Amino acid sequence: MHVPPQSAPGSFVRSARRGQIVGAAVAVIAELGVARASVVKIAAHAGVSRGVVAYHFRDLDDVHDAVVAEVYRLGGERLRERVASAPTPRDALLVFAGGSVGFYAEFPRHMVALQEILAERRRTRTGSRDALPEHGREIDDVAALLAAGREAGQFRDLDPRTTAGIVRAVLDSVVARVAVTPPLPADEVDAIRREVVAAVDGLTRREHP
Repeated sequence: MHVPPQSAPGSFVRSARRGQIVGAAVAVIAELGVARASVVKIAAHAGVSRGVVAYHFRDLDDVHDAVVAEVYRLGGERLRERVASAPTPRDALLVFAGGSVGFYAEFPRHMVALQEILAERRRTRTGSRDALPEHGREIDDVAALLAAGREAGQFRDLDPRTTAGIVRAVLDSVVARVAVTPPLPADEVDAIRREVVAAVDGLTRREHP
């Protein structure tokens, strides 16, 4: 589709401004916690007025949605191609597990902000399964990978959905340890990555007589 010359720069500026505000929201939420990260504080960190934030986002929940989307965009950017190019479902699962740890270490503030938003939504949406739909879709993807590997004889006779939830819990258990500033030394991150991969492998491995 042809984009009129005058509209493209404006679209780029709007996208850049939204990205600036989302980056500020990540920093403020990671530093102060989601309960104290007001629109006013996010705007001040971004160096814009509250009105500029209101122009780009409906409300604070909309800002939170954009932060979540950005974290998952970055995660997909880092992991999707590596997982998709793995030769087998088992290899793909282990790449996902190890790569996730590396992602947490690379983007600690994003992960802290994501965990803050998730915890807040769990508090305020009691009984809802939609506290973080992206989280559910990730589990669906892991479950599909586990089902494919089970059918191929690469995993034990596991329940894909239940096991995907356990894999997610294993990964969640190391976020607070890995997503820190100043960053952990590389050898510590590698050691944690190896433990996570070993745990996921042991959880799913098919034992041969």
